Amino acid sequence: MTDIPTPFEFPKIHSFPPLYTKQPNTTILSHQLEAWTTIILEYCQHYRITRISKDGIAKHSQISQLDLNSLPSIFSNTAINRTVNSEFKTLIINSLIHKLHSGEYVNSKKPELGIFVYWKKLEDWGSLLYQYVDDSGQLGTVLTVYELTKSDEDGGSSGLPQDLRGLDETFLIKIIKDYLMKLGKAQILMNENNEIGGVKIV
Repeated sequence: MTDIPTPFEFPKIHSFPPLYTKQPNTTILSHQLEAWTTIILEYCQHYRITRISKDGIAKHSQISQLDLNSLPSIFSNTAINRTVNSEFKTLIINSLIHKLHSGEYVNSKKPELGIFVYWKKLEDWGSLLYQYVDDSGQLGTVLTVYELTKSDEDGGSSGLPQDLRGLDETFLIKIIKDYLMKLGKAQILMNENNEIGGVKIV
């Protein structure tokens, strides 16, 4: 079981009112976007959040006991009565995705499903997954998505590393498809209902 982390400590710039308004000067705007994307990545890593909404609301954390609704808002600061507007939020999210390559829409045609946040690179997640399956002697074994995201205390795989526990199942499939399968190191097996029946890491 993963301990619930202490509240995230926002950097001082999060209390700087002009940060919340898109600045017309391109140099200042660039610094703004850098500040916001850094805040998003650090916030998500702190709470082990792998998916957020386009408004910056947490949609999934690896910490199952964490009450996502109680988390402080990324794009608001009640102490100074400031909130980023929708247009600027979109610009920040686009910077995270297209400039930093640290995020990606779960489904570009369905933005309401949210954005994967890569505070750890996809290849690093893939390497962790492969290492675990290799170390546990399960290469070539058909494993369920459930087994690869739940620890033994949750009824999943015994010895599942802390870093992999509680992963968003959609995110796990993303890791497998976009990294391990491209390296020829994984297969996804479909069942008769055309749903994912299992995963084989080879």
